[in-house]
Amino acid sequence: MKKFVLLGMTLVAGLTMSSCEKDIIENYYTVPSKSFVYTIQSNQWSDQGFRISRELNLPELTSYYLRQGGVSVAMSFDNEATYDILPATFDGVAYSVRYGVGKVIIYAEDPLVDEGIEVPIPNEVKVKILLTEADFVE
Repeated sequence: MKKFVLLGMTLVAGLTMSSCEKDIIENYYTVPSKSFVYTIQSNQWSDQGFRISRELNLPELTSYYLRQGGVSVAMSFDNEATYDILPATFDGVAYSVRYGVGKVIIYAEDPLVDEGIEVPIPNEVKVKILLTEADFVE
């Protein structure tokens, strides 16, 4: 008798848990994102000596992403084997990003902002920009 009760409880518990998991999966949704990858060659940087910069045109970066959505930028120095999210410091150079409607600007400068130190221009860099929609909550 105890075996039948235990078997019945196990069966009910299994069905209950499987139906809960199904509800979670059915109610799960993803937030749409768009990914863009750019290659910056060494001759494409604007050189100010202690700082270099590169402006990337991105028409898809609208006021929606500026005010409500999300924008993240990452750089790869090893042909996309790895990415580092900006801001970050690599080999003594501080990389940062600034963006506005239609554009993303990558900056590389001496972290101490010493005008006597020139920032080396990288040979080739991959930049990944991710635009993510978001549910805005006030």
